[in-house]
Amino acid sequence: MIAVAATGASARAAPTASVTRTCHTEVAAGTDYATAAALPGLWTCGAGDWSIARPRAFVRFDLSGATRGEPLELSTRLTRFDHMKLIAIGTDGAVAMRDFGPNDLNFATTGWKMRAALPDPGSPLTRVVMRVDGARHVGLLSDARIGPESASATVARSELLLAWLCGLLSVPLIFNFAFYRVLRQSFVLWHASAVLFMLVHTVTASGLINRFVTFSMMQISVLSAFSWGLGIACAAIFLIGLIEPGKLSRRNIWSLRAIVPWVLVWTTFYLFADGALRGLATPLYNASFFPVIVAFVWAMATAARRGSRAVRFQILAWTPLLLACVVRLVTSVELFGLAPQGMMVAQHVAIGLEIVITSLGVADRFLIIKRQRDNAIAHTKILAGLAERDPLTGLYNRRAIEARFSELIADGFRTMAVIDLDQFKAVNDTYGHTVGDSVLQTVAVALMPESDTIAVRMGGEEFLLLLRGRNAADRAERRRQAIPSRVASEMPGLEQLVTASMGLVEYAADTAADFAEIYRRCDELLYNAKDDGRNRTRKARIGKPTPRSAAA
Repeated sequence: MIAVAATGASARAAPTASVTRTCHTEVAAGTDYATAAALPGLWTCGAGDWSIARPRAFVRFDLSGATRGEPLELSTRLTRFDHMKLIAIGTDGAVAMRDFGPNDLNFATTGWKMRAALPDPGSPLTRVVMRVDGARHVGLLSDARIGPESASATVARSELLLAWLCGLLSVPLIFNFAFYRVLRQSFVLWHASAVLFMLVHTVTASGLINRFVTFSMMQISVLSAFSWGLGIACAAIFLIGLIEPGKLSRRNIWSLRAIVPWVLVWTTFYLFADGALRGLATPLYNASFFPVIVAFVWAMATAARRGSRAVRFQILAWTPLLLACVVRLVTSVELFGLAPQGMMVAQHVAIGLEIVITSLGVADRFLIIKRQRDNAIAHTKILAGLAERDPLTGLYNRRAIEARFSELIADGFRTMAVIDLDQFKAVNDTYGHTVGDSVLQTVAVALMPESDTIAVRMGGEEFLLLLRGRNAADRAERRRQAIPSRVASEMPGLEQLVTASMGLVEYAADTAADFAEIYRRCDELLYNAKDDGRNRTRKARIGKPTPRSAAA
């Protein structure tokens, strides 16, 4: 856009020549202008009855008021043809001619047009004749105009508008790739593809591309047609992915998917049909978009009827573009007397609106899916946490610790202690299981789990500690010794003193022993402590021959 705005403009004198009458005819191949001019009954003057059914066509412009040497040009719709000849006739009967191939004309930067300077017969012009062989679109004839030469450096307001519009269309591409990195949803990539193709189409069909790049007529035609077709195809697949599950019927999905091969086939036919089919290429191609419009409208109507939130943005986004397309299709069959090119700028603006509003819909859908995903992850974490926790005490259970034991060793947890309450069965038998459960909950509090101490309920009245850091064995012992006083203070009605025995093992970070082996060693030490009179601890270090012990 900055490059366009920086291009300077030049002033030109007001033209004096004007076209008083335009006539046209079509003839057999090889028929020259003199022969066609001698048959006035062949000619149609005024608008209407344009045709490219025959291989050669003439368009004649009668001029008045032209001055000698006045720079005039022919401008017409940018469309392919085999050969063109411009014949300029002066007031003194002098004739000048110029031949053009498809790539010899100047492609405009402000519309889907091409221009050619008129030959100079050496006297004021009174008539200009355009002879075209092999025209592929009737607009090449019907849109032909004679006027003052255009300055290629002149920047029209429409160019600035289209440059701004193309810059605006580039923004959703960035957001789409950012969305995809966070949320791997395929519809985001389909939308990015649709935006890219629509951006290419807008730059090409608006003529803006001709200010910066030189393409052949065939290249521009292919680029414009396929970018439009692929943009529509990607938008159809995007719509399937965007709409919430269950909001489109199977027939809707089938019809939207069918758009992809449909538009590719008709675009190929439009570009390459020749011979007897050449004259039918454009009307059939235009007509092929009516089923596409029906498929889109039907799908959005179904989704809206089923309560889709995402389709609200799509209806708002597609309404201007669908209306612009319908008007262009209607005018392509020359209803209401409108020229098809008159809606091209409106179509570009409608494309911009569609992309911007659809991008808002993508952002809305993105936030909804992200919220759903985050809720699902949170729910999964809650369920996982419940599966790893003992429901009575809230401590970890054996499965949670055993599954990640190697990670805990790597994190520095190199001391394991197994604690078992002494004669706990008597508590249950005397006071009941409700009191027994309260005792277990109090013991869980006494074990004081924190960042360097993990407390686990192994089952029944047995607990396990995993510790890391300095003085790990001493910290485990203090926790064991805190159990009687904590239970007594929390449960004053309990007359029986609740003590605990403990077996403790310290092991190195590179130990080859697994959880089961270390736990088995702790369990052996625990039962040694109970055999020695309970309420005490027995310790060992894996690899040391003589275990150390400590009494309570």
